[in-house]
Amino acid sequence: MTREYKICNSCGEKVDLDYNFCPNCKSQSFRQTAVEVRRKTSNPSVVHKLLYWNYDGEYALAKSKLGAIFVFIFALSFAVTQPELHVGIIISAIFALIAFLFGYLIHYFRGKPNEVVLENNDYGLLTDLSNLLFRWQNKRTGEYVLSKTKIISEVVFVLFMILDTGVQGFDLYSMLVVAVVFTAPVFAVGYVIHRLTNPYPTNHSNHIQSEKPKEVKKQEELESTAPAVEKTLIPQFENYKAKVNQLRAEFDAKDDVARELIEKRFQPPQMTYTRFISLVDKSKKMFDREADSALTILNLATEDSPRVDTEIKLKIHIMKSIISKIDDLTNELVLTMDSSDDGDVDALIDDMEEGIGSLKNYK
Repeated sequence: MTREYKICNSCGEKVDLDYNFCPNCKSQSFRQTAVEVRRKTSNPSVVHKLLYWNYDGEYALAKSKLGAIFVFIFALSFAVTQPELHVGIIISAIFALIAFLFGYLIHYFRGKPNEVVLENNDYGLLTDLSNLLFRWQNKRTGEYVLSKTKIISEVVFVLFMILDTGVQGFDLYSMLVVAVVFTAPVFAVGYVIHRLTNPYPTNHSNHIQSEKPKEVKKQEELESTAPAVEKTLIPQFENYKAKVNQLRAEFDAKDDVARELIEKRFQPPQMTYTRFISLVDKSKKMFDREADSALTILNLATEDSPRVDTEIKLKIHIMKSIISKIDDLTNELVLTMDSSDDGDVDALIDDMEEGIGSLKNYK
């Protein structure tokens, strides 16, 4: 069964549905996200392949692709009025290609968006286009808020396009140029204000450090002045906690060995090296998530219950499965260290990717 989560509105953390508060920031404000389930379990559609960027199975709307399509359609609107239509189509395609390459360079150098942004994308083409046109996305929490800058800019653009239709001698191209000239400064000023009041997070890694709400900070300040009270772990959970810590130490040791073997067996920027490192990174991220979640449950649970017991055993089972996958990888690397045939290695990567993917959706 696919695991489902809710998203904390304060820090963007993924929280199990059973929790009434966020373990990261203590907030009790959440939003549901069914899109993760759909994105993780369904194959990419034609729309995804044409209009989205693929980040290891997670999708974000590609502005460069949309821009290229817009340029092609706009240029083609002039070409259809020309006697040599085929020449106009070719010229339109060239302009679209230039627009795409320019956008792709920006996309390439900006790199992969942080995990929170990706988790709050791919809600369907119409919704994603609406977010792109009318909202800003908070890079820390992933939440969308209405953008006054975008709306005002779009209103100004449409207004000048309408006004230009009454000017004698203005064709479509002239109307567009005038509308852009008056709209660009409006958007630029609004964007600068937006960036100054909503700066991007300084940490662009996949783990986003959250800023706790003011009321939580005040509560923590009051608690810091009170005598420290150590929470006692339920005796039945002591063995579970020791097992989780043991598995974490075992995984960390095997993770280091696997990375060292990959460095010796392959050299960047070989495609196989990149696939291996990406696979090990995914395994570590998943293992840490399960281990941290298990320890959080053990530390916060107020009583032993069959439901808690089942959840902890499940997480331990997943952690053991990930360690087993790392063992398979290490053994194959050792056996093929002196081999020039990468066929078995490629097959192993495919098997591990399929196995790790099945663990993501395991409940």
